[in-house]
Amino acid sequence: MRKKFFLFYAFCASAILCFMGCKGEVVDEYTTHVASFRFDFQYGHTQSYLYPALNSTNYFCFFSTNPIQGGYDLVTEAYGTKEKNVEHITEAVLTKSGRALGLALGLNNGLIVGRSSLQDGELYVFDRQCPNCFNETSQKNYPLKFQSSFNVICDHCKREYGLLNGGVVVAGGKEANEKLLRYRATYSGTYFQISNP
Repeated sequence: MRKKFFLFYAFCASAILCFMGCKGEVVDEYTTHVASFRFDFQYGHTQSYLYPALNSTNYFCFFSTNPIQGGYDLVTEAYGTKEKNVEHITEAVLTKSGRALGLALGLNNGLIVGRSSLQDGELYVFDRQCPNCFNETSQKNYPLKFQSSFNVICDHCKREYGLLNGGVVVAGGKEANEKLLRYRATYSGTYFQISNP
């Protein structure tokens, strides 16, 4: 009986070590910062850049909301587009979508949404805030902008992040580079939900 007990604990300990990073820390793909949004595209709004970002690979967009009387403006922007797409979403539509009151779109009301063909179409929802500048200054005023279709850059620190490979720094990095903050999200074909943590 003691031998089985010992083998069980040895197995558990080795399993835990397999999930630990090089520095002895458990590595989690997702940030613990809050992000929350729920929307059902069956009520329309398929003209935004968010819709193709959810339904195709290698297409990313910036996504934010602005509160207005009776609802929100859904603001999206994609690389190579001359204008931001702004669509009014009524509070009634958001309620029908099952969205709880209060939106939380990352550190500074800005997310990057898209799918990567390098990761079998995996859905990525990143914070638009530069994680390295936030960690260094604790300020949330360093939004990223598109450098190319698949990369974003911070004007402050000049780090460039790859969107297809999980948000890692691909250029301009210094020591101790953090990759983009990633949020948990699901998309069913019409229903899009961000729920983090």
